[in-house]
Amino acid sequence: MLELPPAADGVSATRRGSGLRLDGLLRVAGVRRQAIAMSRQDPTDEEELEVEADAAEDTVPARRRRPAGPDAEVAGRGPVPVDRIDRRILELLRDDGRMPVAALAERAGISRANAYTRLERLRGEAVIRGFTAQVDSGRLGLGIAALVLISGRQPAWRALREQLLHMPEIEYCAFTTGEYDALVLVRVPDVETLRDVILERLQSSPAVRATQTIFVLDEVVRRPFVLP
Repeated sequence: MLELPPAADGVSATRRGSGLRLDGLLRVAGVRRQAIAMSRQDPTDEEELEVEADAAEDTVPARRRRPAGPDAEVAGRGPVPVDRIDRRILELLRDDGRMPVAALAERAGISRANAYTRLERLRGEAVIRGFTAQVDSGRLGLGIAALVLISGRQPAWRALREQLLHMPEIEYCAFTTGEYDALVLVRVPDVETLRDVILERLQSSPAVRATQTIFVLDEVVRRPFVLP
C-alpha cells in the first residue's frame, strides 16, 4: 500500500488554514460594506421619517386601502369609522370644497401632513367620492321646483327607472315604500314646461300608473350631505 509522504499532509493543512482565513476575511469585508451602505443612506429618507413622526401624534391609525377596480364599489358600501377631526374636515369641505389643505389643516387644528393623510384615507375609503359645484338654480332661470310622486306598474319598474335616469329636468330621484313607488325633484323654468314633463312624458309612459305633483314654496334646508 502506498503512503503519502509527510510533506503532503503539511501542504493540506496549510491549504485548509488558508481557506479558513479567506472565509473570515470575506465575512469582515461583508460587514464593512453593510456599514458603509448604512452610513450613505439618502438624507431624504430621514426627512420623510421625521414628517411621518410629526403626523403620528394626532393622526388616526392607518387603515387598509380599499381595493381598486370592480370590487372597490362593493367594498365602499359599508360604514367607515370617522373621528372628531374627520367630521370637522368634512364639515369644512361641505362649506368650501376648494379650501386649500393648509387652511383646512389650520381650521381643523392639525398639521398639514396629517390633513393630507386624512384626506387620502377618506378618498381611499370612498367616503369622499368627488368634488362638485353648488349652483343657484334660480340664477339659471329654473325658478320652479316641484316634487312629483310616481306610482308605477310593478312589472315595469326597471323601465321606469331607466326613463327617470334620462330626464334632464330631474335633480333628485329615489324609489320609496308606501303608496307611491318613486319621488323626484323637478326644476323647470315655467309651468308650461312642468306640464309637459308630467302629462306628456310621465303620465303617458306605460311604466307609470299615476302621479301627484307638489309645488315647492321655500327650500329651508339644502345640504350636500349630512354628518353622523
